[in-house]
Amino acid sequence: MKTQMKKAYVTAAALLFVMMLAIPAVAMNVSAASTSYDQQVLQARYDLVSARVSFATGVYTDTMALVTNASDLQAHVNKLNGDLPTLKGYASSGDRSGFNSYLTGTIQPDMKSGMAALAADVKQFKAWGVNAATIQQLKADYQSRKNTFDQQTNAAIIELGNARLSYYNDVMSKDDQRISQLSAKGIDTSGMQSAKSDAMSNVVTPLQSAINSNNADAVKQQLHDRCLGNGQPYSDHFFAKTDLAALQATSAKVAASTDNATIQQQLSDVNAKLSASQSTLGAVGTNPYTSDQQNQVWNNLKAASDGLKTILKELNSQNTQG
Repeated sequence: MKTQMKKAYVTAAALLFVMMLAIPAVAMNVSAASTSYDQQVLQARYDLVSARVSFATGVYTDTMALVTNASDLQAHVNKLNGDLPTLKGYASSGDRSGFNSYLTGTIQPDMKSGMAALAADVKQFKAWGVNAATIQQLKADYQSRKNTFDQQTNAAIIELGNARLSYYNDVMSKDDQRISQLSAKGIDTSGMQSAKSDAMSNVVTPLQSAINSNNADAVKQQLHDRCLGNGQPYSDHFFAKTDLAALQATSAKVAASTDNATIQQQLSDVNAKLSASQSTLGAVGTNPYTSDQQNQVWNNLKAASDGLKTILKELNSQNTQG
């Protein structure tokens, strides 16, 4: 999914209406949305990690309060609490690579070390004379901490869902603008509208419904099962489908506006690339791409886009000279 979310639409960089009218560049630019989305996701992931660290350090602190021999756990409390500000910094700056590296290279090992220390101390409870009443209190404290952890985790999952939904809504808003601009130039946008309708029905609306239910499990299921681009069990491939529709409609508009034999042959080559991309998308369906399929779809779309740009520049040059 992340590769598709970063991929800008590949529709021609400068669509020129052949009857002396210019069509401005309308390729959707989702880079700004992707950056904002990444920051929102990193914040939600930070909240998940922070909840887990708070749960662990809380259990260690409760244990030390009731079992004086378990004072070795304080070093782990200090270490984990000291780790969080650095991770927070990566989240705030939107540094995904730094966040992931610090999480796997520092925090996760520190969590494992703390849990190992707790397990070793628990094994010593009998030798240390820890009585049944103390153990019962530790269990009650643990459950209280667990309840708080569950609440924080559920909130962070809902936060992840809202971040994803915000990104989807931004994509759809930009797609509406693109459709409006192309339609204003007399280009058929029905294919793009169909691609959007499918994406809304099968990806965006189900996620919105899960979020509205405030059910973290339902949101987690949607995030795991469905995506607008590629990579989940249900992959909508919206970005490729809407680009394909836009390029096909543009090609048809150009074809209807000129009888130049050379241009018509060039358009035939463009349409062959588009047909190849469409065929691959049809074979993929809503499954994730294989590596070869992804290359076939996007390479053909890119080649068709480049071909159309060349044709439109030639037509504009002819019209200018004429």
